[in-house]
Amino acid sequence: MAKIAVIDCQVAGISGDMLMSSLVDAGANAKKVIDSVFACENFLSGSKIQKVSFDKVVVHGFSATRLAMSYKDSVHERHGTDLLHALTGCCDSLDLEQRAKTFALESLKTIISAEAQIHGEDFDHVHLHEASSIDTLADIIGCSTALQDLELFDSQVYCTKVAVGAGLLNFSHGTVPNPAGAILNIFKKRKFMISGGQAQEELTTPTGAALLVNLASGSINYYPDIIPEKTGYGAGQKEFKNFANVTRILIGESALAAEKDSVCVVETNVDDVSGEIIGNLIETLADSGAKDVTVLAGIGKKNRPTHLIRVVSDNASLANILSILFAETGTLGVRIQNVERLVMPRTILTVPVAIAGSNFYVQIKAVKNADKIISFKPEFEDVRKIAQKSKMPTKRVMDLVLSQVAEKMGGMT
Repeated sequence: MAKIAVIDCQVAGISGDMLMSSLVDAGANAKKVIDSVFACENFLSGSKIQKVSFDKVVVHGFSATRLAMSYKDSVHERHGTDLLHALTGCCDSLDLEQRAKTFALESLKTIISAEAQIHGEDFDHVHLHEASSIDTLADIIGCSTALQDLELFDSQVYCTKVAVGAGLLNFSHGTVPNPAGAILNIFKKRKFMISGGQAQEELTTPTGAALLVNLASGSINYYPDIIPEKTGYGAGQKEFKNFANVTRILIGESALAAEKDSVCVVETNVDDVSGEIIGNLIETLADSGAKDVTVLAGIGKKNRPTHLIRVVSDNASLANILSILFAETGTLGVRIQNVERLVMPRTILTVPVAIAGSNFYVQIKAVKNADKIISFKPEFEDVRKIAQKSKMPTKRVMDLVLSQVAEKMGGMT
């Protein structure tokens, strides 16, 4: 059985303190987390933490945990690199695994990089305003400690779509539309779906977004198959009239560690397109984000030879896929279905092989379940290049590669 977790932020979004509180509510050792938060003040001059506690509260009828933290910070603007240096020192002073340290540092780097993009500055010269205070370090260090205590760095973590709120925000650079640029830059080109939510206020903070993208594999439309073991509810500082300002985490086990998502299946029939055009279409679609392209030959109306073109696409690439189909085939219509799919976790490995007295490296796509490799497939282009250099039949090289990789895979997990 594989341990998995789902962070549910589709209603109230996510902030650093809400995620940390949900982890404590799910069973993370509160004292360890509090001690790690207090450690931050030793590495950030001008800051003094006065109180840290996790309090049980009831929010819109939901029992939850809320972080109560008070501090004094005489510095209101810091270089991002200064904050990163302080976080590095704090991580080194604590009993954190390397994975927890890496998660903490990458989360802060994500915030700094987002600010650098917004202001057109180099990473090393970015000034932080709202994110420069000690509570940013506290959120990052506290979450890292709680995640390690719950052993979630060994787990597959998913999240729902992310509520970001709406309206306008007032901060150090004036009035801006919500979500702010930092949020958009953090989620940009990542597999996360954002939505407005139910409030004309900020629901997701840059720290919460940065922690989320460095922890979860992306947004899912449906919960994966899971045997629930622990739930945690982390309450935010704001109160809303129509919903509970709570981030929820569900921790459990799954017999099959498959990711569940949704894709679009696009189909069209063509009966007046040559084989050369169809061949070029397949390559164009593959280069434009199609997850799969299948062409089936058949007989259509009036006994005409026809081809059924079937394309699997994610939602983000759908418009581009449709444009290509209409332009390249001249079809007058397409059929679109939204379907659910299960995808096994996979990883790319580079494996050394010896063929005809020479050493080569082959990339292997390995499928994993519960951290064990259950199947693998060599990259055909690597095998083909080896066959050309060795002057051997491709099939023979493939057989040799499969044999050697299977022997090496016996000791891999």
